[in-house]
Amino acid sequence: MRKVYGLMGAACLAVLLCGWTNSSPAAAAEGGGNVYDVAIEPLTVKDCGRCHPSHFARIKEKGAKHSQVVCTECHEVFHAYNPLKNNYAAIMPKCASCHDAPHGQDPGVQKCLTCHADPHQPLDAIADPTLLEGQCRLCHAPIAQMLTAKPSKHTTQPCSSCHSKKHGRIPECSECHQSHSPTVQMATADCMACHPVHTPLAITYPLTQSKAVCGGCHDNAFALLAPNATNVTKHSALTCAKCHPKHGYLPTCQECHGKPHSSLIHDKYATCGGCHGIAHDVKK
Repeated sequence: MRKVYGLMGAACLAVLLCGWTNSSPAAAAEGGGNVYDVAIEPLTVKDCGRCHPSHFARIKEKGAKHSQVVCTECHEVFHAYNPLKNNYAAIMPKCASCHDAPHGQDPGVQKCLTCHADPHQPLDAIADPTLLEGQCRLCHAPIAQMLTAKPSKHTTQPCSSCHSKKHGRIPECSECHQSHSPTVQMATADCMACHPVHTPLAITYPLTQSKAVCGGCHDNAFALLAPNATNVTKHSALTCAKCHPKHGYLPTCQECHGKPHSSLIHDKYATCGGCHGIAHDVKK
């Protein structure tokens, strides 16, 4: 009797299994055969995006050159994470697979994710630039060398104090500095015509630089040479840079005028100023 019930149970189980298999959508599609007996098509970017919509959106909007690369070019191994093996690092793509030390060989710049926190939006550097302090000089070595070689107040400032809000931001000088020329409203380009931003005390300027810019610091000389001055001379029409081609350079009168008088007069008076006063207020 036990054997009969056993046979009946097995038969019922077989009927149930056959009925379930034949009624499943996959089995119906494959004619009841092996459901895995199908051709596998490679994953497309669209396929990946169905399961990873946030990654898809970021790389679509802010992927830079990465948006020209299909997911599987970087993720050659995927769906292989095993928490027991803790193999996340092993299966993640390595930046060096495509990028050959773009910022140099210094070990400090080999940790790409320190700055490029999200490979799916690689140019969106860390939102808070203060977190990049200490890394800036590794990539921007020439600037670091300039700041050190010619110290100024800029040397002591953290990079993020000027390059704030986001990586690569160029600030306006007026955010920290007021125009030193009372008659000229100076923009950043005007400031940098004299003050290189990372070596601001290494002052340079074109020969055509407006006297009004110089007048912000040299107000006495500017007033004496102004067009409405009572003692207008040929010097009044010249730019400051004509006589002072380098900041702080004091020319001699002979550089332009030679020795216009007889040797007796030049021997008697050691300097031209003995008769003609100062260059900014020449006595005729």
